[in-house]
Amino acid sequence: MGVGCGALYLSKTTTWLKKLDASFVMIALSYQSGEQFVHQLDAQSDIITINSVGKPQGQTNQVQSIEITDDPDKIFEASPPSALDYAIILTSLHKRGYKEVILTTGLNWDQQLGLETQGLGRQLAMFSRSAIALPVTRVATPQSLPDILRRSLIPMSRVSGNHRQLPFINYAPISIHADGGKHTLAGFSEVENIPAAEGHIPLLAYWQDEGLIPSIDLLTIMTAYKLNPSDLTVDCGRHIRLGKKGPLIPIDEFGQTPIPNKPAKPLAPIQAETLMPPSDKKDDISLLTQAAPIALIHAVGEKTSITNTLSPERLTSLIALSQSYPITKNAVSFPRLPIWASMILLLDVALLSFWFGQLTRSKRLLAYTLTATLIIPLLFVLLAALLHLSQHWLSLSAPLATLITVWACHIFRR
Repeated sequence: MGVGCGALYLSKTTTWLKKLDASFVMIALSYQSGEQFVHQLDAQSDIITINSVGKPQGQTNQVQSIEITDDPDKIFEASPPSALDYAIILTSLHKRGYKEVILTTGLNWDQQLGLETQGLGRQLAMFSRSAIALPVTRVATPQSLPDILRRSLIPMSRVSGNHRQLPFINYAPISIHADGGKHTLAGFSEVENIPAAEGHIPLLAYWQDEGLIPSIDLLTIMTAYKLNPSDLTVDCGRHIRLGKKGPLIPIDEFGQTPIPNKPAKPLAPIQAETLMPPSDKKDDISLLTQAAPIALIHAVGEKTSITNTLSPERLTSLIALSQSYPITKNAVSFPRLPIWASMILLLDVALLSFWFGQLTRSKRLLAYTLTATLIIPLLFVLLAALLHLSQHWLSLSAPLATLITVWACHIFRR
């Protein structure tokens, strides 16, 4: 009885035992309905929120490819485009109704740290969400986390499991010359010297002593669902959960996910030079008539493609990612039963064990074998019934600890 009370106390005060009880809840729930579920435990209130997992309903924002060519008609100021060229492209996209933009080309120029890059930053700030790709790596002398990456940081309070297998990073070798402020995030395009496994896309890396950094691929999915880094829940080696109603992305222990098998049908690409120069006359601008897709800017020209931070295969998969994963839905919250209810169950188990203790050794062995065969499954049935009938959950760690302890004491007692 003392062991059971101790386990009951620890199940209220320690996180690991609460997680164990939450796992028992998931087993009971799966036994009851056979569906796939994910759960989230609030350690403060002891409320377990459970979501079923299913196919996406409706469409998220599609991705519109904006292609930067070699500019045969010399429309751009330079090729590859200058900061001023990018600023004009962004201005034109915003005038046409685009609200989110992803840039997978390098925004780094020599001798351009003045007004042109400041103007590009102001154009980025017009969008409700923007994301920039840049490489990261690990060096002997760590760099302080750049502001644009800090805004993308997934705090460790949102992370469970072993994150030590994730790529370890502490340096961004290329400076970003344009920053749109609080709505502009950065995601890594690659971790130098740590290539992703074949057929997989990197999604996460660990920045030394700070938290997890998302890849540009994960930022694109977050943009499609209008989520912030603080909305993510990461279970390392299992999945990334994007918000309460967003997708559930499977990951391995290295923070990678398989490339989708069924790529989405892409929208017809738009060449960037057709967006220049912007006009203040609405008659000269083709305004969007439906929900604005996410503008994905990348290079396709022979000369301009050197500015790409992603391979063509990665770009193709990036377009499909936001529509490739199941989503969580039908959230149900289960509070924990009061402590007195657990004490009643614990007392019943203790009395049964005391009665077994009056038997002879051979009969005790038979009694405890039958108990393990019958009582333990019945505890999960009871838990499933409580979940279904009263929308509450009950800690099973305490009665199971009592059964195991009494069994060990009486079986080995002469």
